[in-house]
Amino acid sequence: MSKNIDNMETKWKLIETKNRAKILTDLIEINIINLKKALKEYKKDKTNQKAQWMLVLDNPDSREVKEIMKENKDIKECVITVKEMSEDEKMQRLAFLRQKAIMDEKAIRRAGYKDGVEQGIKQGAMEIAKKLIKEGKDVKYISDLTGIDEEEINEIIIKK
Repeated sequence: MSKNIDNMETKWKLIETKNRAKILTDLIEINIINLKKALKEYKKDKTNQKAQWMLVLDNPDSREVKEIMKENKDIKECVITVKEMSEDEKMQRLAFLRQKAIMDEKAIRRAGYKDGVEQGIKQGAMEIAKKLIKEGKDVKYISDLTGIDEEEINEIIIKK
C-alpha cells in the first residue's frame, strides 16, 4: 500500500488499467485497514469505534485498549471473553470442536449433494439405456450414448 495515504482505511475497486476511470464491477471491493494508522486515528479521535476495534485486534493488552474498555462495554466484554477462552484449555477445545463440526457439516452437505446428483444422472442414464434396449439398439451404441459400460448394459439385457 502506498505510504502517502494518510487514512487508516482505504477502499479499492477493480479498474481497467488503460481507462482508469472505468470500474469493472461494484460487487467487489477490498477494504484495507492499516493498524499503525488506526492508533494515530484513535489518538486524534478517541470516539472512533472502528479505530478502537482495530486496536483490540492489534494488541488487546495495550494501554489504549484498557482505556477504551472503561468506556466501551462491548469491547470490554470481548476482551474478557477472549482472555477467558484462551486461558481455558477446555474452552479452546470446545471452540475447536465447534469449528470442526461446522466444517464437517458443510463437507457432508457438499458430498451428499454431489452424490445425489451423480446418482440421479446414473439413474437417468439407466432409464435411457433400458428404452434403447427395448428399441433393439446395439450395445456399443447404447454405451457410447449413455456412458454406461457395455458389461452393465449386457447385465440389464440378461435380467430381462
